[in-house]
Amino acid sequence: MRIIYFDICAIPLYLMILFVCYTRKMTKGNTNQLFLSMVLISLFSTLADLGMEAPQIVLPLTQSKYILCVISSYTYLVLRNATNVVLLLFVLHLTQTSFLINARWAKVVFSLPYLCMLAMLIMNPFNHLAFTITMAEGYTRGPLMTMFYIIALVYGLVGSIYSFQCRRYLPVNKWIALLTIYILGYVAVIIQFFHPEILVEMFCTAVGEMMIMVMIMRPEERMDLDVGVLSWASYQSDLKNILLSGEQVRIIAIEIRNSKEIRNYLGDHEYNSFVSQIASSIRTIHYNRRRIELYFEKPGTFYLITNGDDEDVSNITKLLTSETGKKIGYNTEKGVRFEPSICVIRAPEDLNKIDDIITLGHKFSKIAKSDKDLYYSDEIVHSQNFAIEAHIEEIIERAIKDRYIEMYYQPIYDVHTGSFHSAEALARIDDPEYGLISPGVFIPAAESSGLIIPLGDVIMDQVFSFIASNDMNDLGLSCIELNLSVAQCMEKNLPDKFRELQNRYDINPGYINLEITETVFENISEVMLQNVRELVEMGYGFALDDYGIGYSSIQRVNHLPLNIIKVDKSMLDEVKYDNGRKILEYTVRMMQNIGKKLVIEGAETEEVVEILKNMNCDYIQGFYFSKPVPSEEFISFIEDHK
Repeated sequence: MRIIYFDICAIPLYLMILFVCYTRKMTKGNTNQLFLSMVLISLFSTLADLGMEAPQIVLPLTQSKYILCVISSYTYLVLRNATNVVLLLFVLHLTQTSFLINARWAKVVFSLPYLCMLAMLIMNPFNHLAFTITMAEGYTRGPLMTMFYIIALVYGLVGSIYSFQCRRYLPVNKWIALLTIYILGYVAVIIQFFHPEILVEMFCTAVGEMMIMVMIMRPEERMDLDVGVLSWASYQSDLKNILLSGEQVRIIAIEIRNSKEIRNYLGDHEYNSFVSQIASSIRTIHYNRRRIELYFEKPGTFYLITNGDDEDVSNITKLLTSETGKKIGYNTEKGVRFEPSICVIRAPEDLNKIDDIITLGHKFSKIAKSDKDLYYSDEIVHSQNFAIEAHIEEIIERAIKDRYIEMYYQPIYDVHTGSFHSAEALARIDDPEYGLISPGVFIPAAESSGLIIPLGDVIMDQVFSFIASNDMNDLGLSCIELNLSVAQCMEKNLPDKFRELQNRYDINPGYINLEITETVFENISEVMLQNVRELVEMGYGFALDDYGIGYSSIQRVNHLPLNIIKVDKSMLDEVKYDNGRKILEYTVRMMQNIGKKLVIEGAETEEVVEILKNMNCDYIQGFYFSKPVPSEEFISFIEDHK
């Protein structure tokens, strides 16, 4: 008597997997679709197995049960062996090595065992060498049934051996989960070969596929559930495997230039809907049967990986803006425009390192310093700007370790005394390989990589050393402005660092004024407030930098221990207009009325300087007087302009 309970138990497992896949939007992308196909084929194989075995519990068979057994038997054998084929295809796509069977001969070799099995099934009604079904005895194996097991074993051995060889493509836990489905398959086949009455094969397959879903597919990791496409984590994982395999691909980075503005305007929910519409329209573009995978990185960048050639990619990029623009009319009617910048990256011809590809995908328009809509990697990757961006963390680490940081100083003019009152300290990296690097490049990189605190420590030390090495009174300077980052302000031991430097260099803390930006107060915490209070008590002053480009209110400014307010250059740029001049005049009077000193940044012409003097502002900083210069040149400048 056949034991069908394992088949019955397998069905809920398959349904559960399908439910999770569809509810978590795991229906897009080649790997997801192959996994879904494998689960569906396994489910119908199980139903066919039940349709073949259940009627035989009571023999002899009726005519209707006989027909059901015959149809189910052929269906089961076709689908069961197809499961092994799809599983091997899944492994190839999971490891991004499916290009290995792109050649016609490779496809023939790959398909031949399964085609032989189909040929045997087609001939079976005439020779009954695979199996026979009679109304009296039911299902009986034939001498060729062993060949079906051998064919399944061929696909299983190839898949398991290849999975073992590709262990470097997957994390250990995912690799073990992939091998598990093969191990369970071997165990099930052995049991069922020697004990045909125990129908355990499909249950073991269901358990293996459940492990793949939980350990490998991981919807929360592989999919961006808000948008319904493959996630940024999937992009990094698949890109790593592509580079390991050596496959030639084209990566199309599609940056929504105005993503921040759109999100602020539409809100998160509507923005996700907007991005989903763009993703849907990208998928509908004609790709000439090329393999395509689409990924999304928040806040607004798509990555499209294809094995198409340059001509295919050229056609795709032409259609991207026109086709997607036509298919997002709902949001276009709201005044939202899709403004993409596109970069085509050839891998591994132009770039063969994952970090370099990611860097270019993030910064191609910034590196190229152009307003074009379409870029190609070979136009950018050989530039000095790209080399710096690609190795910026290494450059910063080297600068911190070997002290390749040089301090520049920009003088600040005192309107009331007609002399230079102070200076702002600005760091530059002078790398032996890449030359002088501006803070606009390395400061954001240091903040995002966690290197801003050790970098800040070196800068603080150099500023203290500079003050200790020069007579500030003799130079006529009241203080040096030193910038503090958000991360530094949140350090619990920040006051201790200043005490240590103050004692080591034996300087008056009044010679240092600490500049903080509005971002600091947007991330304010109790630790930060305590640091500010303690440093003020120690004698250090504070200035608010970049006033006018954020959201600082006069009430906030009034209640913070700030000596100086530094007005951003963007406000000065509007001074040539009547309204812009009135706003700046009002700002000057308002700050002075509440006891704050005002530094106007960005003065570049004599005309602007005269306007600011007539406004009776306190201090002026800008290229009109001097650009930031190295310390020795700064000292000479101050002495010449006493």
